[in-house]
Amino acid sequence: MRITEVIPARYWHHTPTNRKASIYGALPWVVESDKANWQMVTFGFTWRLDNGTIGLGRRPVKTMEEAQTVMDTFNGK
Repeated sequence: MRITEVIPARYWHHTPTNRKASIYGALPWVVESDKANWQMVTFGFTWRLDNGTIGLGRRPVKTMEEAQTVMDTFNGK
């Protein structure tokens, strides 16, 4: 298994209630009128593996440089 790319780490944020939801599931709003309350937030960088998996089972890192270092180490460079 190899990391193929560094990607932004994101989640959906519901402003009125401060709830969070994954971007990899269903859309978090139930009715169209609630859609405007959800914003996509980027909070760092994570990784996409060659099998399509997102993440390494660890928290995303803050910078692209950190993510690249993790990727190079993981891939054995």
